[in-house]
Amino acid sequence: MDTEVTAAGDDFAHGRRVGAILGDARTAAGLELIDIARDTRVPVRHLAAIEADAHDSLPALPYAIGFVKAFARAVGVDPEAAGAQFRAETSKVAHVPAPPPMSPLDERRLPPRGLVTVSIVAVLAVIAAVVAWSAGAFDGASRPTSAPVVAAAPPVVSPAETAAASPATPPAADSTAIAGTPAAEVPTSPAVTPAVAPVAMSPAAPGSGHIVITASDDAWFRISAYDATARKVVTVKTGVLAKGEHYEVTPVPGQRLWTGRAGALQISVDGRALPSLGGPVETVKNVSLDAADLRARLAAPATPR
Repeated sequence: MDTEVTAAGDDFAHGRRVGAILGDARTAAGLELIDIARDTRVPVRHLAAIEADAHDSLPALPYAIGFVKAFARAVGVDPEAAGAQFRAETSKVAHVPAPPPMSPLDERRLPPRGLVTVSIVAVLAVIAAVVAWSAGAFDGASRPTSAPVVAAAPPVVSPAETAAASPATPPAADSTAIAGTPAAEVPTSPAVTPAVAPVAMSPAAPGSGHIVITASDDAWFRISAYDATARKVVTVKTGVLAKGEHYEVTPVPGQRLWTGRAGALQISVDGRALPSLGGPVETVKNVSLDAADLRARLAAPATPR
């Protein structure tokens, strides 16, 4: 089951405005503009302008198309179809920078060739003089000749003098003294255990199918299910689950989980934690939240990642 595409594709085929399609999808999902703005980071004023087809209030065309796709993705509408519909409706055009005016050069403003040649020769002469001065070409006659340095031979020291000069080596610590010390006399450092605040979760009776989603870090998630009456996929719950918060899944059959941070969400069924759904920033879709499917995940052997 694909949770991204809904029945809005028929509305695009019948020529409905993209603002009306997204507005109806938002109403059907039970969302407010402030909810979508919190999930997509798109300002509320731009979301309202998209619904009202007030394209003049939107930013440049590339940004506006990105806002439309984010809006569509949040309400379960095909983002590519919504972006193409918006591009066909809007009068906004992509900004094309105009080339700078090219005027012919006025030869009367150019310096004479002789002056250019003299300037180049002068610059080269200065560079050559600096290089020669750095190499010491100008101070070779006045530099004094240094006398060769003769290394002094090390003094001869007899073995007796060496033994007298060297300090006495302290005797090695007797390891048996520590080994023979009673355990009560050996000082030990107390073990420090870091305090970890447990996440509050309501208890669940074994086999009751109590499902809880807990966030170890801030993560956006969406739970959807197929509505047989409306004959389409509807949103049951969507939003951002903050670090340390948990959400108790309502017992609705056929629910699916979609999140962009699989490793930040921990699912438990009947009080037993499931293995991680994926990496910290891995996107997973269509994860079944039925109690039977989650228990099957517990029984399945762990697959090395």
